[in-house]
Amino acid sequence: MYTSFALSLLLVVAYSSAYSQRNPPPQALNQYVAFLNQSADVVFDRMQMLQSYQQSTRPFRANPNTLLRLPSSGPLEEYDYRKALAQSGLTARESQQLNDETEALWTLLTTFDQSAKALEVYVRLKDYQRDNLQKSDALLADLQKQAEQISRKQDAFYRQIQRIYRLHQPFQASDPYLAIEREMVQILTREKQTLASWPYYLNDEKPADWPVDTLRESMLKDVDLLAGLGKSEAQIAYPASSMIGSFKTALQSIQDLKQDAINNYTFTARQSARHANAVYLSLINHYNNDLLAFYHSFVQYSASARHLLDFPKFSPVFALEPSGSGPEKIGRTAPFQDLPLIPFRTTPSATPASAATFHALNAYIDFINESLRQMNRLQVLVRNYQQSAESHRFPDPSRRRGSLFFNHDDYKVPAADYQLLITNSKPIPSDYRNAINTQAQMLLNILNEMDGLSLELIAYTQGKEYEQDRLKRSDFILDRYAVLFDTFDRKKEQLYADVRRIHESYKPANPASSWHIAGQALLKIMDQDHAALFGVRDFWKGENRQLPATEEIQAEMRRLLTDEYKNLKGLTRYGRSNGLCPYSPYEDLAENSGRFAEKVTAVKPVSPTAPSFATHPYESFYYFYNNELVYQYNKFSELAKTGVLKMINQPNGFLVRRPAQSRPVSEPTAPTTQTPPPAVAPAPPVSASPAPIPAEVAPSLDGFAPNNMVLLLDVSASMESPYKMPLLKKSIKSLLPLLRPEDQVSVVVYSGKARVVLPPTSGARSAEIARAIDDLQSTGETDGNDGIRTAYKVADKHFIPLGNNRIILATDGEFPISESVYESAWKFARKNINLTVLTFGKTVLNSANLKKLATLGQGRYEHVTEEKAQLQLILEAQAQKKP
Repeated sequence: MYTSFALSLLLVVAYSSAYSQRNPPPQALNQYVAFLNQSADVVFDRMQMLQSYQQSTRPFRANPNTLLRLPSSGPLEEYDYRKALAQSGLTARESQQLNDETEALWTLLTTFDQSAKALEVYVRLKDYQRDNLQKSDALLADLQKQAEQISRKQDAFYRQIQRIYRLHQPFQASDPYLAIEREMVQILTREKQTLASWPYYLNDEKPADWPVDTLRESMLKDVDLLAGLGKSEAQIAYPASSMIGSFKTALQSIQDLKQDAINNYTFTARQSARHANAVYLSLINHYNNDLLAFYHSFVQYSASARHLLDFPKFSPVFALEPSGSGPEKIGRTAPFQDLPLIPFRTTPSATPASAATFHALNAYIDFINESLRQMNRLQVLVRNYQQSAESHRFPDPSRRRGSLFFNHDDYKVPAADYQLLITNSKPIPSDYRNAINTQAQMLLNILNEMDGLSLELIAYTQGKEYEQDRLKRSDFILDRYAVLFDTFDRKKEQLYADVRRIHESYKPANPASSWHIAGQALLKIMDQDHAALFGVRDFWKGENRQLPATEEIQAEMRRLLTDEYKNLKGLTRYGRSNGLCPYSPYEDLAENSGRFAEKVTAVKPVSPTAPSFATHPYESFYYFYNNELVYQYNKFSELAKTGVLKMINQPNGFLVRRPAQSRPVSEPTAPTTQTPPPAVAPAPPVSASPAPIPAEVAPSLDGFAPNNMVLLLDVSASMESPYKMPLLKKSIKSLLPLLRPEDQVSVVVYSGKARVVLPPTSGARSAEIARAIDDLQSTGETDGNDGIRTAYKVADKHFIPLGNNRIILATDGEFPISESVYESAWKFARKNINLTVLTFGKTVLNSANLKKLATLGQGRYEHVTEEKAQLQLILEAQAQKKP
């Protein structure tokens, strides 16, 4: 009996002890943090509603008959507030202090909610129609101040929570949980400080004082934080340990977001607060729902070993409108600073390059490739502008012309990429690093000058200065562009060669590794491909009369395929559908190199009679080299478990050419009272395609009906071929210089679900049409029926009476066509909306379905070849004469 009593007493003591520990101080404190999170959610939700409401007031101010809407926010939830007040586990004094803070914050939150409810009632009663939004403006100002008060109170409240937490749980550097907690909290605090450096602007139309320097500093600091985080991870038990890696991944995502935000802070972005607002919301989303969420999980999973303190969400603040300065003034662009090369000699290293050194070297390749991508975007914009500018050189009073304009929204100087590159280059020896960093800075300087010239063109065209100076300043800028494009091309080759020299100075980590052996074999054929590409380029430039030999490429291709299993010995073959398989890029690079050699041997001189607007045949080489060769090599590099350095892409050296200043071929030859400029020697014929437009087809739309042309384009994955997508783009671009203001072009794409990527756009805005075409990428599956139905809706909605209303379906393959689509083609053809089918591919596609569709649509069925590409869309645009 005594034994039984003693056992019962022990059970009671154990239960009492467990009960008294069920809510230790950190857990009690976390109930207050939960209330802080609820208050942040309330402010964030209200802010988004207010932003939507503020946007709706703009049309009302212009038209008082417009109705406003403001959704109901619902009752203010009290659960977390009540739970915080009911916590246990702290001393009476501590509870009283924190409960006072809770009550104070709840009072602010209630006042904020009441102001929001007053605005909801005001809108619901339509009182804005009586006072012209006077009360609305006053309530919005009150809500702004109240949100700021809530933010300040939240910060003070959490500092009090932290103070009490440290009394109960002093920091011990030897405790891995407390060490990781401190590292994460320091990161959360820094990211919160970055977010607090600017507000959200309800009126986003004016320029904002966006803290780009603060964001840049924060981005670079993230590099050090990522490197130092998680040194005690091995001492943390699972699953808490898994949250450390997730937290680092979330921080990396925030760094990437900052990088994109800085790069995207372009001239256009600086003209309003929209960019600042978008970045603000994205950072809050990543902070609250990713970074902070993983920290919260770390705290929860650590509870079995150590009770830790949670961290509150970021609570936004907002301003009614920015207080920034007016529009940015645009002046003349200074030439880029050409820094002298720093010579250096590499010394063979007895040890392999560290992982940090290898990644730092690869980052230069990534920077060059991103810079080339941006330069190509600008080249496309400049080429399109140049074509439009020529039509304004000798204006014909009898023919309407749209205004000349230029914008470069798609061009972004990769300034953040450069800054990260410099920061991450520390593992490279200083002699090497100084030399290649100087070269990287020169590339950035060139890109910045390109950006400045683009801003000049924007102001130049907006002010219509070309009407006064007869395009004199425009010609200077275009000539300067040509110099910069060529200079960048040469300097990027120098930087790549030096980065590669540095990489090759290090001893391979494992010379017998299949990754290394196969990588060296692929590098050899890539060097041969590179030499062949430059040989073709020099041939078309007239710098070399002979085409490069291709026998070595063919021989190396055979060796690669013959030695495939020896070179890749021990590496797993996952299959073509698995992106981790090294065999796929190895085989594709070998086979594509053979195809590339065949293309080189088939090169012909460019016809001197080809029109100046035609696409140069080099475009297919540039496209093939970058997408079929460099892409596959870099894919193998990314898969490699040892240091296989990436390769750089190449620009399209023939995309922008400065033509002789002469009358465009589409201009009438009637005499004019204007005095033509002095004759200029014609430029070398380097911007044409091999086959000129036949003489019987005039490259002009004079005398033809206005066009309502809907381009229905197949962008499924199968279109990713030099014989398809590039040829399709070439065909469309051949038409753009001929378009008139009365012509309109729409673009509908289908790959899976059909979508309109370009609404009806006037021919006077051909640069916008060209950008939409250049941005096309092949991906996904084909759903042609949905695309056809969407195209007919667009064509019908924007029908031009007595015009050429026509859908151009461009595809590379047959697909099942429903009876309802056939019926639609027949019905719309009777309404004078025709449908033409253009097929693409190396072989002719004889599709019974598509031929039937074209017949019912009363259009053509044509297979587009290299010879016909520049002609086909012009013929479609000339399908109907003016009545």
